[in-house]
Amino acid sequence: MKNKNIIPKISVVETLLDTPEMLKSPVVVFEKYRKKLGPTFRFRFGIRDTIVTADPELLKHVLKDNNDNYHKSHIQTERFVEFQGVGLTNSHGDYWLRQRKLLSMGFTRGRLAEILPIQLEVLHDFLKSFDQATQKGIVDIHEQMVKFTLLSVGKSLFGKQMKEEELEKFAAAIADIQRYIVKKVVQPYLMPWFYLTGQDKKYHKVREEGDQIIIDYIEERRKKPGEGSDILELILSTPFKGTNEFMSDEKVKVEILQLLVAGNETSTTAATWTFYIIAKHPECLQTIRQEIEETFGEEEVNYSRLHSLKYTIAVLDEAMRMYPPFWMIDREAQVDDEFNGMKIPKGTTVIPYIYGVHHNAEYWKDPEKFDPFRFLGESGDKIHPFAHIPFGGGPRVCIGQNMAKMQVLLVMSAIVRAYDFELTDKKELGLHAMMLLKPDGPVNMKFHRIRN
Repeated sequence: MKNKNIIPKISVVETLLDTPEMLKSPVVVFEKYRKKLGPTFRFRFGIRDTIVTADPELLKHVLKDNNDNYHKSHIQTERFVEFQGVGLTNSHGDYWLRQRKLLSMGFTRGRLAEILPIQLEVLHDFLKSFDQATQKGIVDIHEQMVKFTLLSVGKSLFGKQMKEEELEKFAAAIADIQRYIVKKVVQPYLMPWFYLTGQDKKYHKVREEGDQIIIDYIEERRKKPGEGSDILELILSTPFKGTNEFMSDEKVKVEILQLLVAGNETSTTAATWTFYIIAKHPECLQTIRQEIEETFGEEEVNYSRLHSLKYTIAVLDEAMRMYPPFWMIDREAQVDDEFNGMKIPKGTTVIPYIYGVHHNAEYWKDPEKFDPFRFLGESGDKIHPFAHIPFGGGPRVCIGQNMAKMQVLLVMSAIVRAYDFELTDKKELGLHAMMLLKPDGPVNMKFHRIRN
């Protein structure tokens, strides 16, 4: 009889053989072993022995019950810090708590209602260019969602004055740097080669050019304070509670950069997969459209009633279950730990495998089937609180999750109201899992306008 407390381990030879696929899409490798070995297994990630888990009880232990013992791993505190600096996403302790308390003020329901006019202005401008694209023929919805969410997040952070070309430069830089970070994580033994061949220098220059754009905006806002209700203004004008100290320009730069990276890519990925899912289920499209019409009629979308779209939100939640933007996160044990007899030594990296737990058949009936009614209490699934965590879980859950959902619901509502759409290629999209879970190619669709 197999001992439940012994975690199955993938051999070094198997790990090396998996390297090409790991560089292409690690989720494919993780799924292979999850289905073969169960929800929790050991895997050599780079040069480190790592526990990968899709068990919601273990995830709850790591992310919530004993979260003080599990810090962000070396991937965040070394590789990401190298290009992003130390900010909310990769700090710990009192510093992290202080930053989170201040930054979370930018994502309250009241604040999101305040920035809705900016979001709607971005949406209106986007829809003009989107309609032109649909009239020309086939549209890659992922490419379109990159445009929308980049503008939406950028304007929310910096206000109306943020230029589209600057945001596009950011997006290109972020994508290039993330690909490079993945190479350094998966192949750490090549780091001397990366340095000697000038790749480190090349990508640091890309980062510095992006940093300068943010620095220029901070300096300009310092000269003209109080010019907007954007998140940059909130950060610059709000002191830390209890000290009346303000965040330094360097810290503001780091936090804004991290919010831009996380916010843009999360919303883009969630929106892309949601449109893909809807296109595969035209009956779903009709139900969403009916709900939108019943909720808003001919009126402009508003923030309070946006949350009345119960079925539409359930579709989004199910899309993020099947294709979670953050397909994994990482933690590292600070001291020896134990969970249900399972030893977790100090220094062990634990990967909460979000895609895996979202597809864990022990907690989801027919996990590969699209069924938004799971989230309306009509499918018989009693959802474990850590079986659906597209934005993470516990105290470090993503502070921008409400903004991300608002952005996706806005663009969904606008496009579903005005268009029917269908995929031009019926074959199943593959998974390209790097920092986030993206499609492995374009998501081409045909859109047919049904109303102005």
